[in-house]
Amino acid sequence: MSEEVLIVYSAALCGDCQLLKAFLDERGIRYENRDIRANPEYGVELEERTGKLGVPYVVHNGEWKRGYLPGEPFSAEFAEDLFGLR
Repeated sequence: MSEEVLIVYSAALCGDCQLLKAFLDERGIRYENRDIRANPEYGVELEERTGKLGVPYVVHNGEWKRGYLPGEPFSAEFAEDLFGLR
């Protein structure tokens, strides 16, 4: 991945958020975590940009991307595709 800052919008009680951050940590990918519950202004920003409060959401290479598949468990394959790692 490029050296651009990756931003992850998450919440502490969100299982997919924790799995996505663990995926990034395991691969040494740096990111800025923005917890929408701890800092409600991040939730406002997320909703203004996406129309949603669903997390995880990421900003990667300036593009806002949903960090989960609705109704599906987190998978490394999904995350690899999300970040263009395969």
